Amino acid sequence: MKKWKLGALLLTAALLAAGCSKAEKQETAPEPEQPDYYVGVEADNAPYYSTDENGTVSGFYVDLMNTLSERGGFTYEFKTMSPAEYKAAGADPTDENNGTSSQPGHLFLGTMEPEAGDTSTYARSEPVYETGLCLLVKKGQGIRKMKNLRSVSIAARAETEEAVFADDLAASYDAETIVFQDAANVISDVSQGYSGAMVLDQEKASLVLQQDKTLKLMTTSEKYFSVHRFTAAAAEGIPETFSSALEEIRADGTLNALLQQYGLGA
Repeated sequence: MKKWKLGALLLTAALLAAGCSKAEKQETAPEPEQPDYYVGVEADNAPYYSTDENGTVSGFYVDLMNTLSERGGFTYEFKTMSPAEYKAAGADPTDENNGTSSQPGHLFLGTMEPEAGDTSTYARSEPVYETGLCLLVKKGQGIRKMKNLRSVSIAARAETEEAVFADDLAASYDAETIVFQDAANVISDVSQGYSGAMVLDQEKASLVLQQDKTLKLMTTSEKYFSVHRFTAAAAEGIPETFSSALEEIRADGTLNALLQQYGLGA
């Protein structure tokens, strides 16, 4: 009986030791290496950023960031989010508590437009690319002239110049504006007939018109346009590595070649 008790005690001790050893290994396991920067981009936003069925990302933003990271000697990782989501996260979308964090830095690449004159919240880079804004309408709803926009809902992305243009149209023609977080929801809302019109980036509008023959171009703004650039929290600012690399590829023609590759700025 005593031998049995001793054997049981030894077995229990061995199991406990093995468990402690495993726990120690788990505690001391190295954390995954973080990139130097997280860069927020809007998902399903061709020709700028899109993902295929295999999870492979492509688009102008992808080639731009690969070029900048090579020139600037930094690493990065994309985080998909809309301009509104980036703003709601306090310019730090990986911080669950929306608090101040250390490296990696957090930026947004796209057409986010802070309030005019607001330099206390966000820092912005020099423009990467500028494009016009288009008003698309659903066919078959009697919208043949601009005055027919009366009482029509105009969909646009929140926190962008697209929403500003939509507000201006609504005020001019007694229409109303409805905003969504991303372009995919804007397009879906109009395609399904909930809203009668939408404002899109000119390049995005061109692709949508090719894909959906129930839509038509109503007008292109001569006053409003979208600026593609980097945005960051004012406290962090735009990293010098980004600014320098962007200036370098602009000067040597690389940026223009990338734009031409995607048919942008033609």
